[in-house]
Amino acid sequence: MKEIAPDVYASTEYSGVNVGFIVTPAGAIAVDAPTMPRDAQAWRQRIVDVAGGPVLYGVLTDTHPDRLLSAGLLEAPLIAARAACDRASAYTEGFWRSIVEGWGRRYPEMAGDLVGVSIVLPEITFSSSLTLHKGGMDVTVECVAGAAPGSAWVHMPERDVLFTGDVLVAETHPFMAVSPDTRAWLNTLTALRRARFAKTTMVPGRGPLCDQTTTGPLSEYIVLARRRVRSLHTPEQTRLDMTPLVAEMLPLFPVPDDTDAVGRGVERELVTRRIKAGLDRLYEEL
Repeated sequence: MKEIAPDVYASTEYSGVNVGFIVTPAGAIAVDAPTMPRDAQAWRQRIVDVAGGPVLYGVLTDTHPDRLLSAGLLEAPLIAARAACDRASAYTEGFWRSIVEGWGRRYPEMAGDLVGVSIVLPEITFSSSLTLHKGGMDVTVECVAGAAPGSAWVHMPERDVLFTGDVLVAETHPFMAVSPDTRAWLNTLTALRRARFAKTTMVPGRGPLCDQTTTGPLSEYIVLARRRVRSLHTPEQTRLDMTPLVAEMLPLFPVPDDTDAVGRGVERELVTRRIKAGLDRLYEEL
């Protein structure tokens, strides 16, 4: 965990997503939650210890399962954009079982923590933006076009800090499988390269802390994916074989070369599926 500005903290140490919190005189406002229950419980305690008060709210930058799975363990009202909440409400029990099983296979030493996990949906929603006024401090959450329906970021211009969620990820393949509009997402990334963000510390949804220069490689990745999917499409085709494209995209960001007990590259397999799902979604969009 690192204090990236006065009273603003971020952590990139947990598996899954990056998290942070803002300390106000009344308590803390958490931004996203670690995926695994054990991590989420430990994170909540760290917030309380540093803030010297309760977690007032948990802001979700979207409702990707990695963020929502253990968010209820923050023990605070959850806030998300309305479109993100609508998407979360549509997740089925079977979907959540597959998510839990997947994380259990990925981290078998913590699989027991996932037994009986209870999903808590956001109870406060907004359509465009929402500002939390706490102890003389304003924390603004804004809807932006990005990686998922209801993508949002948390901007504190007076601290020059931006929690981007998966709108921006650093040194890793983006999640594109549910992006409503990748062209609009590219426009958001272009906006992040403007002068007003020149000195902003950005907490990406995943990957190391960064600045606006990190938007360049991500934009190039999305542009390439759009161009390659479009170039392979013909009116006669109803489905594309994405295997060659997946192989082309895979080297563009580093992928851990770890193996499990039977010699499978766990992370590589997960990233390969992520890329394919994103390309399939692009085919539908384009």
